[in-house]
Amino acid sequence: MLAEATNLLQELPAGSTNLFYVDPPFATGVERRSSSGFSFDDRTPGGLHAYIEWLKPCLAAMHRATADDGSVFVHLDWRASHHVRVEMDRLFGTGRLVNEIAWCYSVGGKSRRAFGRKHDTILWFAKGPDYRFFPDAVRIARKPGSHMKKELDESGRPVQVKRDARTGKEYRYPVHVGKVPEDYWTDIETLNRKDRERTGWPTQKPEALLTRIILAASAPGDLVSDLFCGSGTTAAVAQRLGRRFVAGDVSRDALRIAEVRLRRQGEELARQGYKVPDLEVID
Repeated sequence: MLAEATNLLQELPAGSTNLFYVDPPFATGVERRSSSGFSFDDRTPGGLHAYIEWLKPCLAAMHRATADDGSVFVHLDWRASHHVRVEMDRLFGTGRLVNEIAWCYSVGGKSRRAFGRKHDTILWFAKGPDYRFFPDAVRIARKPGSHMKKELDESGRPVQVKRDARTGKEYRYPVHVGKVPEDYWTDIETLNRKDRERTGWPTQKPEALLTRIILAASAPGDLVSDLFCGSGTTAAVAQRLGRRFVAGDVSRDALRIAEVRLRRQGEELARQGYKVPDLEVID
């Protein structure tokens, strides 16, 4: 379902959503504009305090709509992440923060007055203690230049070996199995200007980022929701991965871009033999 954001808040029943991912405005204080002419206003009269007060109803709505084994991922940057974490601690409980993920990237401007700000913060909160997590679904390659000793297993495949000097315990890590990512993600880059994924939306996130989140915290058939969908990246990845999805935005431009994207991908998936539910669009 694709809907205007305020309608979406009213449509979601309590406990209905397995995974929320939201990428709200970052309180930058400027109008965000793309080379394609699409823009949205990221200026909040009243400053950061007013921004947090504006975001609180959304956070509360997500908490209400999240399933007991579900999760909420809120994507922010240095301006507001610490304020939002305090509010989410209040809503979810101080023991419900699973990870504070640093998404690190290199694309973008540099600074002459500070170290370059090259990461966003993604706060992962769980509704309850038995939240869904599928780490094996998001394994990545191990670094070939690891400091660990390397041996070959019985099949001739490389294994990284580490021994605890204190206990003598040996840890063996088959290279071909990969590893579960840590809470700093350096292997997913932001989209460049000519990336084939580009839709023209100014703050579009890469599908690889949402693929990792959705695979890690949901299962096929689960409901994934996004209240600030922008160009529809969350919905597009959910559609491709066999999740149900609900996506909304206050911008009509964003909803039009997302609808075109989802219909095109749905047609392609159908040609490949996948059963794709009809897209419901609510004004």
